[in-house]
Amino acid sequence: MAPPSFNTVELELLMYVSAVLIVVGSFLTLLFSVVFAAGLARLLYVSGRWCAKKIHHAYSLDGTGTMNAFGRIMPHH
Repeated sequence: MAPPSFNTVELELLMYVSAVLIVVGSFLTLLFSVVFAAGLARLLYVSGRWCAKKIHHAYSLDGTGTMNAFGRIMPHH
């Protein structure tokens, strides 16, 4: 049995539908990637600020917001 043959109109319609599906799929993939990347960047930013705040409060000695890390590094004999 021979494979079905398409006429010119059917081939053009098939190519048009395929092109539309590829463009829509590419757009949705790009949109999903941008949303995921923005969420990941926000998560990293918030967690980095949280860590910096925790480190700053851990090394702040006088409560004025100044950081004096050298006093903690030097051993006391």
